[in-house]
Amino acid sequence: MKFYYLLLLICLLTACKSTESPPPTAPSLTSLLNHSLFKLRPVATEQVIFQLANNEVQTFLAYVEKQRQNDLTDDIIVYNYIERSLNHFSYHGDTLTAQQTIESAHGNCISLAILTQAYANLINLETSFQEMTSEPVYGKESNLVFVANHFRTKLYRPLIEKKGHINFIRPGVLIDYFPSQGSFYVGTASYEDLVAKYYSNLAADALLKQDYDLVYSLLLKAHQYTPSNPELFNLAAILHRRVNDLTTSQQIYQKALDQQLQSLNLLSNYKVLAEDIGNEILVAQLDSLLSAQEKDPFELIALGENEALRGRLMSAKKHITDAIEKAPYLAEPYVALAKVRYQQGNLNDAHKLLKQAIKLEKDQQQRNVYAAKLASINIYSE
Repeated sequence: MKFYYLLLLICLLTACKSTESPPPTAPSLTSLLNHSLFKLRPVATEQVIFQLANNEVQTFLAYVEKQRQNDLTDDIIVYNYIERSLNHFSYHGDTLTAQQTIESAHGNCISLAILTQAYANLINLETSFQEMTSEPVYGKESNLVFVANHFRTKLYRPLIEKKGHINFIRPGVLIDYFPSQGSFYVGTASYEDLVAKYYSNLAADALLKQDYDLVYSLLLKAHQYTPSNPELFNLAAILHRRVNDLTTSQQIYQKALDQQLQSLNLLSNYKVLAEDIGNEILVAQLDSLLSAQEKDPFELIALGENEALRGRLMSAKKHITDAIEKAPYLAEPYVALAKVRYQQGNLNDAHKLLKQAIKLEKDQQQRNVYAAKLASINIYSE
């Protein structure tokens, strides 16, 4: 597997202390949960997530020492080691610990970011992360929307201090594990964000398996690392909705909005709840918030597909058309719009949209999938 990296120059800025009052403290998510509905289950500790087997530790450290003799910096050494070790790595949606990722030779980007961090920990190499959004990994079940972003890792080159010399730039390596033309930068992320993402990803998987005690346990763990993360409020609200505690679910959503903890997932799923309980005023309010929120193309696709599932084809068409306007070079929104136009009975439009998707898609296997869909429309229309 060929990873992608960029030499990265980061400006070092020193912030002045602010004399303004701190923002209001976000409500503790744990105080909002109905704990009586769930039982606590054991989950992996932070140490276990990044722990590597002793033989792997020794192999890595020996490699580092040898490469240092070749005058390579630690950031490049870690990159080279990962690329060499995971040459036959394959993408899989599972979120795994560092050791599980090595043993299975598959996993998602969070798994690889965790593995990278595990190696960095062994040689005290400084890291940070960037959150990206690309081809969506979203689940649609029981009117549920999930849009998943991916992480990429910055490995900072160790600083060499020289007398009388001030460092204004910070070189290093930026690793993108699954680069794609349609990737969009979302924002910076921290080590705490990575750990929380591990737990929340597993919680989302447990939710789809209806293992609600495990969701609860993982959610509490994630909350320890990112207590103001709107995605955790969203997940907690969905969890309570799944066990028919709609009152607590709405309270969690509303507390998040009151504290301006918003995300596409939270707003979309709160709107679903508002529709289910028949609160038309709340639905309108959430529609307004959704319209005002800047969305990347894949979020628009997810919104459109969710609207299509609920039978709102005109709304679905608008969201996906907006996605095409934002990123006309991506194949995915053309496929999504083709599905909507097919449902609307416009086979000619569906045919044209699939042909455009085939033209834009770079992956041969995916082109074959689109071609099969195109052939089925031809057969149907003859």
